[in-house]
Amino acid sequence: MMDIDIADMLATSEIGKMTFAEAEQIFALASREGWNPGRHDLQCAWECDPDAFIALRYRGKMIAGGSIFRHTPSFGFMGLFIVDEAYRGYGLGRRLWHRRLQLLRARLAPDAVIGMDGVFPMESFYAAGGFEPAYETLRYQGVASGAIARTGNAPMPVHATVSNDILLAYDRDRAPYDRSALLASWLSQPENITAATFQDGILVGFGMARPAETGFKIGPLVADDTRIAQGLLANLVERLDGAQVQIDVPSPNQDGVALAKSFGLEANFGCRRMYFGGRPEEDISSIFGAMSLEFG
Repeated sequence: MMDIDIADMLATSEIGKMTFAEAEQIFALASREGWNPGRHDLQCAWECDPDAFIALRYRGKMIAGGSIFRHTPSFGFMGLFIVDEAYRGYGLGRRLWHRRLQLLRARLAPDAVIGMDGVFPMESFYAAGGFEPAYETLRYQGVASGAIARTGNAPMPVHATVSNDILLAYDRDRAPYDRSALLASWLSQPENITAATFQDGILVGFGMARPAETGFKIGPLVADDTRIAQGLLANLVERLDGAQVQIDVPSPNQDGVALAKSFGLEANFGCRRMYFGGRPEEDISSIFGAMSLEFG
């Protein structure tokens, strides 16, 4: 156990923008604590909003950090809130969290909404800071099985390559806020796998699988109805046969929960979606897989 001068640490620690190397360290901490972010998520988020990464340093070393992502002037997202285990319990996390909220509010319009996905044990802390609970999101995990994907899942025409503009427009009409900048960056990654389907020439759903630290993350998965979501998920699962997969499903979408379970996936992690400054109008019925617990 290291000797820590608590008074000196509280008096001299500083909060400021991260370097990219520090952001990589925060992602490594997140991976070790089971968040399993997408392999290219950090690079994409950094390119979209390099000012979103905030560090708390003590004697020049980052010992805590988090993100304050600005999707649009009217919507921001707080994520990646981690304190190095050796420095927990001294009030640093509380200080950093409130400062991050202050900084993000300054980056947004006065009436902007801020979202976050907080782990359940921290829900009361976030609520005390002004965030109101909306719904839970559970992560379903398992091994992708092509056999399951082909059993009871009627095949439908799926396109692996679709214009990004079409996908972004569809997502914008169904997601509760505009996440186009980050999603466009994800769509440009050659390792990501995309599935989309049309009816009468109109896009009715799409999904994405992206390589993670372990296996693949499936998300977002957005579709007009459960049958379409089932066909898209079956396509992705079959293409990922044998790999570990994870999908984060908003629990109010009970069809999405049942769909994940039907592919042999089991819940192993969860967060509470919370909002500051009001709750955006949102219809979760078309969201079968969330985009990102770290960035919204």
